[in-house]
Amino acid sequence: MVNVLKKIYAFPFLSAVILWLALPAPFVYVYFFISGFRQNQVRNFLYIQGKAIQFAICAASGFNKKIIKKSAPQKPSILIANHPCTYDTFVFFDFGIKNLVCIAKGWPFKIPFYGKFIKKAGYINSDNKTSEEIIKEVQDKFAQNLHIGIFPEGTRKKEIGRFRSLAFKISIETGADIIPFVIKGLEEMLPPGKYLPKQAPIKYIQLAPISPKQWTTVEAGALRMAQYVKSIIISQL
Repeated sequence: MVNVLKKIYAFPFLSAVILWLALPAPFVYVYFFISGFRQNQVRNFLYIQGKAIQFAICAASGFNKKIIKKSAPQKPSILIANHPCTYDTFVFFDFGIKNLVCIAKGWPFKIPFYGKFIKKAGYINSDNKTSEEIIKEVQDKFAQNLHIGIFPEGTRKKEIGRFRSLAFKISIETGADIIPFVIKGLEEMLPPGKYLPKQAPIKYIQLAPISPKQWTTVEAGALRMAQYVKSIIISQL
């Protein structure tokens, strides 16, 4: 009986992954190729994919999923979150944020079709780039009124890990606010290395924006800001 229930909970998630992430990709690619891979159009497609995945996660939770929102950011900001699951990139879409690109390591850009989509959407590949080069790219995205999504842990971890300072260095250098998001439950539902979901309650929490002003003149300000923001996220987990 337990195994049957697991399959029932897994079905909508696997269906969404296959139907929304895999099967349409070749056809959508052809359309984007013909239309010229317009960035806004590709970002809208990624948003639709993300919303489908989030609905599947909701179903896999037994419809026990809560989203605690604040007002949508009005100016380009840096959106960060803990990183317990492969599908964390799609969490920001549950807050209605469409004008978003993420900073990621090189491997997502190698995924068939999806890698091409995120590249054409303007996502930033951080491989073999200095922080100064990345900051320059971020400034270009801010000029396009885009938010930047980044996971400071750098990789998926069931238990929250060390926050690297890149996101916070970008914040200090550009003056952009950090907006933290908390992801609870995905570490149980879909931890690293697992592909079938386990039923677990899910909660996403948007926290108040954090200005970098108080860290601009502090020694090792980016590191101290990273430690502070991590402590706020941990307090919600």
